[in-house]
Amino acid sequence: MLRSGAYGVAVRYSLPAAGAAVASAASLGSHVATLRIADKAPGKTVTLLDTEATPIAEVEVVDRRTSVDGTWIAGPVTMLREPAIPPFPELRPSAFDDLAEDAVLLMGARSGRLSGTVIVMDEGDPSALSSTVRSLQRDGLDVRVLPRPAAEHVTGDAEVELLEHLAGVACASTVVVQRGSAHAPGEGVVVLFTGLSGSGKSTIARQVTRRLRAEGSQRVTLLDGDEVRAMLSSGLGFSREDRELNVRRIGWVASLVASHGGMAVCAPIAPYASMRAEMRAMAERAGRFVLVHVATPLEECEARDRKGLYAKARAGEIKEFTGISDPYETPEDADVVVGAHGETVEECAAVVVRYLTASAGGDYTI
Repeated sequence: MLRSGAYGVAVRYSLPAAGAAVASAASLGSHVATLRIADKAPGKTVTLLDTEATPIAEVEVVDRRTSVDGTWIAGPVTMLREPAIPPFPELRPSAFDDLAEDAVLLMGARSGRLSGTVIVMDEGDPSALSSTVRSLQRDGLDVRVLPRPAAEHVTGDAEVELLEHLAGVACASTVVVQRGSAHAPGEGVVVLFTGLSGSGKSTIARQVTRRLRAEGSQRVTLLDGDEVRAMLSSGLGFSREDRELNVRRIGWVASLVASHGGMAVCAPIAPYASMRAEMRAMAERAGRFVLVHVATPLEECEARDRKGLYAKARAGEIKEFTGISDPYETPEDADVVVGAHGETVEECAAVVVRYLTASAGGDYTI
């Protein structure tokens, strides 16, 4: 976006206005790009990487401002190499000499009739972008692609304002924002079962998977915690960092399944709210996310203890064991809660399946 002139002639970053909570078109003025990094003490230069961790540009740090969230830096940008060619390069701002007269900036899933020029956001999912662009082109619409800027600090109305501003600078003279639903029913789904060790989440997840495969047409993939540990996350331990990496890997694979219209059913312990939130964010970029809390009480899980893990944890043989020496953060945002009152596996599975098949208003399956 910098190189296409969306932020003006100068290819550089500037500091946000002093005291500004967010960096938006209103708080900074037109054609101003900002960059915030996590490092509280950056050096004289900052290297920018692409998604494959390849250096593509360097920022000369001529000014900076540190906040609790990181450091804003300002300075000219020098390209080190050409970035990888993105999907649909012929539809991006740098490919057009003139702006379209009028355009609709599509945010969210398409809804209603569209005409003329439609600007589609590139959210980083090539499959979803391709599906949207091809669908609009089949309807005879002129499509342009606007990459979403990496501005996680800009949210809500400020984010819409920023995107509308960039679309107006890079794509069309007049832009109207159309907000569709975040995701239409029938798209890919990630279902995360979370609960203590021995809560029954894996057993319930397997039963839900069997029923969904038998009763629906959507492809369902089961990513069980123990199996993922053995195959995808072999070599990881049980420190917080390793647990977070394990769940992150599960979330990434599950999101890929969802991005192709499938349903991924996952059953790790996922004890921390932050890792569940990260998995939700990944999933919702590709489809929908359903959190199922298998709330079997600790005393019941410990009484079952088929693997003898609780006994070893009580004896100090297993460190950082969830529920004993390491916390389990009870979900406050669960879509479905089962297992708290001694329900059977079949009863728990039936509740989840009813939610997913719209009997309880979920309408998630095809």
